[in-house]
Amino acid sequence: MSEQEGTWSAVVLKTASCAVVDELVVLPDDVQPGDIIECHGTQQRVTYEYGAYALEKAGGV
Repeated sequence: MSEQEGTWSAVVLKTASCAVVDELVVLPDDVQPGDIIECHGTQQRVTYEYGAYALEKAGGV
């Protein structure tokens, strides 16, 4: 949330749990299911099911 000239606004962040460590990752605004991101030195695929984003190790490793 932020305030600018007396007006408050909120931004929805896309988040997912890292597939390698127990950590919440903030995803880029333009991320789409199937995209590959780098997290903790591992390539991870973005998935979206049941209204939530998740990360899984790319290549099934």
